[in-house]
Amino acid sequence: MGGNDAIEGESRRAVAIGGAFDWHDVSNHTRLITDIAYQNQGVYHGRPGVLLSSTLTSVPRPPSASANYGLPWTYTNLNYLFGLMRLERDFTPHLMGYASFGGQSGWEKGDYAQPTVTDVRTGAATYGGMYVPAVTTNESLQAGFRGKFDTGPLRHEVNLGGSSVWTNMATAYSMALTKGDTNLYGPYGNQAHLPYTFSGGNVDNPQLNNATRLWSLFFSDTVKAFHDRVALTAGFRYQNIRQISYNYGASPADRYAQGAFTPVVGLTVHPTRHTAIYFNRSEGLSPGPTAGGNVVNLGEIFPPYRTVQYEVGAKYIQRNFAASLALFQMSIPSSYVEPLGDTGRSIYTVNGMQHNRGIELNINGTIVKGLRFNGGATVLDATQVRTANGAQNGLKSLGVPGYMISGNIEYDVPKLKGLTLVARVEQTGHQWANADNTQRVPAWTRADLAARYVFLAGKKPLTLRFGVDNIANNSYWTSAYGGYLYQGLPRVYKFSFTTDL
Repeated sequence: MGGNDAIEGESRRAVAIGGAFDWHDVSNHTRLITDIAYQNQGVYHGRPGVLLSSTLTSVPRPPSASANYGLPWTYTNLNYLFGLMRLERDFTPHLMGYASFGGQSGWEKGDYAQPTVTDVRTGAATYGGMYVPAVTTNESLQAGFRGKFDTGPLRHEVNLGGSSVWTNMATAYSMALTKGDTNLYGPYGNQAHLPYTFSGGNVDNPQLNNATRLWSLFFSDTVKAFHDRVALTAGFRYQNIRQISYNYGASPADRYAQGAFTPVVGLTVHPTRHTAIYFNRSEGLSPGPTAGGNVVNLGEIFPPYRTVQYEVGAKYIQRNFAASLALFQMSIPSSYVEPLGDTGRSIYTVNGMQHNRGIELNINGTIVKGLRFNGGATVLDATQVRTANGAQNGLKSLGVPGYMISGNIEYDVPKLKGLTLVARVEQTGHQWANADNTQRVPAWTRADLAARYVFLAGKKPLTLRFGVDNIANNSYWTSAYGGYLYQGLPRVYKFSFTTDL
């Protein structure tokens, strides 16, 4: 399926086909689950993210909601083939073993260009161009045991196993060294394709550029007591990450191999049958970034970095009502570029740190018969605490809104059984598009309406759905993630139907 969408000049194509096969023996002690699917997606003259010149101290107003400031010759084409097989075996009523294997192959190519705004008042911008083909393969394997047993008054639920992931990426690029002129506010469709005069690798036959091998061992034990009113979970994961960068298939350019233990602990207490109070602390290990930009250590692979998260909260559930409140904090290492002594050059480093603190509230339930509410709010304080020479210490992290609020109301029409009306409102607070906190992206609000109708057709349930997103057709910047401005979609009409065969 494919065609034009709500953005001027933009068209999309999507094809997906898949299948699933599940098998179990007569006793259901052995189960085999398999899934395989192929997906093809294409976007032509797509609306891109927008970069801002570092000299700007404000953000341009967004164009009309359906405007397309992308270059007319840009496109991306993605193909994926992926599959999963999982085997489970119950050895006893209290011991289950499992093993799974999955794989994915991806092929991607596209011509890309993003405008860089140089004047917020007029919308004047420059653009370049880059063609990138990429071939990725991912394989994963996981196996382990889950068991339950008692030690006196304590009940144990144990999970023990290991996993491994192999990822290879082959890529190349060809790009323009010159810049063209364009404008955020139009006219659109007349910008030329710049000549590509510089390349890396073989764009007709991409060669290996990066290989990552990750394996881990994990163990956890959840101990329950006092009729399951207290549960303590403790465990660890040992992870080893091995990453090698290649110069487009040639000998390795850089490599590292590093492992670490990442513990996890959590406590849940049920003071009453309907309430729960919990606390958890977890750590994660992620592959380190690769140095990029105009730096002396271009291409250097940095060691894995840890993230540490704390969370404490409470939940209340009773019949048709549920509420939860959580406070959390996460420490995330970050990268930046800093001067290299008095050489006049710069170096890429991962010595930065960002702290994310927040509080999250969720409420859902029945207000009166036939009227339901589901919504929540999150308040975030994302702060840079360690930056180059301390220049941005204490400033807000880029691309993280100060708050997010959403609410969803459903109403069952009493005189027409099966018809439900839905209204949704979402608001996101302001965020910053740069680390210096001079480019402020305003808060935005969006309202959606929808309806669904469920009825029987030939003794089979049929569900019709119709919706309108962004009913006011508001124009707004929805995100500044990574320093790119992304615009919210215009008014979009949706229709679908589903049935059980």
